[in-house]
Amino acid sequence: MSIKQKHYLVGYGSLLSHDSRSRHSNIFCPNMPIVVNGWQREWLARGIAHLQTALGVSPVETANLNAVLLRIEQISPELRDREQDYQFVEVDPNTIVAAQESELAQIELANIRANPDTCKIFICANMNKLQANSQYPIYQTYIDTCLVGCFDMGVANFASEFIQNTRFWEHGWINDRHDCLYARPAIVTQQQQEQIDQLLEQHQVLEYRQETKR
Repeated sequence: MSIKQKHYLVGYGSLLSHDSRSRHSNIFCPNMPIVVNGWQREWLARGIAHLQTALGVSPVETANLNAVLLRIEQISPELRDREQDYQFVEVDPNTIVAAQESELAQIELANIRANPDTCKIFICANMNKLQANSQYPIYQTYIDTCLVGCFDMGVANFASEFIQNTRFWEHGWINDRHDCLYARPAIVTQQQQEQIDQLLEQHQVLEYRQETKR
């Protein structure tokens, strides 16, 4: 009798948003905020189907990224379709820690480490590594989805760490809030948009955003 494996996914972009992942991808698991060592988040994932540049990751020994640990039944065909520009790479659970003493994440990680044969963690690593441009831009509504997800974690400075630990904000970023171009946006209030802009300005990246005509 084969033992059923438990699969987990590291969500470091739009999957941070419970609203986005539940409404658009039927992923309903609770937030388990974590920090993953050895991976760098960056704006280098070119999405051919949606004509955009999304977040991707590269293995970098000295880097780390804050993320959410998602408990999924399996890597389903639907999930593979969503992440069609990525490959699923297994992550060593010993490189992951719970963010700011998140009890739920601590318990889950302890269970994963105790059952290495049946519990597997994956991260989606982008296959194409190209910077954004006018043909494949970074959408502000995608950024909003990521950062409102960070707000929902209830962890101090989680959104700030997201911005600080992400590379390549400088190219192809457009403000599409008046005409959403991102396929899986979270519901974001005007107050949250203002909070996001304040954070982006505080971290000196907002200057790279290009306004589009209404």
